[in-house]
Order: sequence, then structure tokens, then C-alpha cells
Amino acid sequence: MSIFIGGTEITDIQIGSTAINSVYVGANKVWDRVVSLDTQTVTVGSFSTGATGLTFVGYSNTNFTHGSISDGTSNMFSGAAYDAIDAFTVNSQPSSGYGTFLYIVGYQPNSGWTTMTIDGETFNRTDAGYTQDSTTSWYWTSRSNSPFGTTTGVTKQVVFT
Repeated sequence: MSIFIGGTEITDIQIGSTAINSVYVGANKVWDRVVSLDTQTVTVGSFSTGATGLTFVGYSNTNFTHGSISDGTSNMFSGAAYDAIDAFTVNSQPSSGYGTFLYIVGYQPNSGWTTMTIDGETFNRTDAGYTQDSTTSWYWTSRSNSPFGTTTGVTKQVVFT
């Protein structure tokens, strides 16, 4: 449930020092406060692999290190490190496309959070491919573009609920 003023989504309603958690019109609830489990600020970086046609955009502390992240620790998983919150583009023939992924260090369960929202674009955990390993990963395909855009050096909010 969202409320918009023009094209801007309202994410916080407060009267004086009192936070409002729900808004009703008659008996119908029209808005709920989103309570986040974790929020990270990603300073967007990029890395191109060249011959393979892959370009990574976002944050990664893996083989293709780029970008940065605010505190880098996951509140959902007892402070486990974010290894990557990243998107990639395939620009080589015969295939092209986009993917987004999340890597968190350690053997993490496929639970504990519901959505990851990057700059307003929501990724549902249940729609992701999932691999539990020494660094656990969630992976989404079939996007039309990168949620991080293409400009390096800008910041994007990543919110987990």
C-alpha cells in the first residue's frame, strides 16, 4: 500500500513527535509504515570484464571489487558481511540481459527477510534463485535494466524488509 504526492511516494508520516503507522480511509487501510530490517547506502561503482561482455554495477567485495557500502553488515544475519549487492549486464552476442544479485558471507538461510528494494525497485526473496554456501547468494533475472543505473559515484538506498 502506497500513498503518493505527485510522483513521490510517502514513506513517513509524523504528527509532532508521534510516528503514524497506518492510515485509514473509512474502514479501509490505505497505507502502512514499512519497517525495515536493514538499510544500506551503496556508492555505485562498476567493473567491466572486457572480452566476456559483462559489466557489473553496484557494490562488490568479490573478485570484481567496485563501489562501496555504508556499514556493510547485515542486521538480518547477526552482522554477517555483505559481499555484494550488485547488478550485471551481458552485452555480448548471442545473448544480452540483466541480472541482480545479493551475496552475504556465511551459510545463511533462505528466510529472515522478504524484500530488497534498490532505489525504489523491489526484489522479492521468494522470486530469487538461492544458493547456500560459504557465501550465500540470491539472484534475480529478467529485468529490463540495472536498479543501480549506469552512473558511478552516485548513492542508492538498499532497504530490506
